[in-house]
Amino acid sequence: MKVQDLNQSKISVLDVAISVGVVAIFIAVAVPLIRGAMLRRQTAECAQKVLWAADAFDQYAACMGEYPPDGELAGAQFPCAEMIQTFASMNIDWWGEATDLGGVWDWFRRGDQTGYIAITKPAVSEASMRRLDCLIDDGDLYSGMFRQYGYAYCYILTKQKYACVSTLQGVRATR
Repeated sequence: MKVQDLNQSKISVLDVAISVGVVAIFIAVAVPLIRGAMLRRQTAECAQKVLWAADAFDQYAACMGEYPPDGELAGAQFPCAEMIQTFASMNIDWWGEATDLGGVWDWFRRGDQTGYIAITKPAVSEASMRRLDCLIDDGDLYSGMFRQYGYAYCYILTKQKYACVSTLQGVRATR
């Protein structure tokens, strides 16, 4: 058996430095890509929740004749018992939680014909909110159905002609 030369079996400082450099470059490239993918997923989930909530508020309006009352709903209670039933029938149990983009869910009503599903004080940039707008509206935060109003981003609902198909326990509205 041959005795191996000791110099051949050692790892040099240069080898370690190169390995650390390669790992650092990989991390520098991977971390922003992973963060971007996570933000895109969170934005898509938030868009879906806005549309689910819009459907629930529209179904409530179809059966009750108007949108639920405006209230102090920012991340808290539903506006009324009937809205609790509507949300429960649609498995919406996230209303009292922070949104996927930070901030809280809120509800505003102006008159009985217009309502606003709001994300107040989101933790993401305006560019991220524009991406959300692209998913649910026109991509412009100053026009269309999804708009920025001060510190809130609102999805505007306007009461249309609906037919209430069932009771609030299993409410479904048709346009």
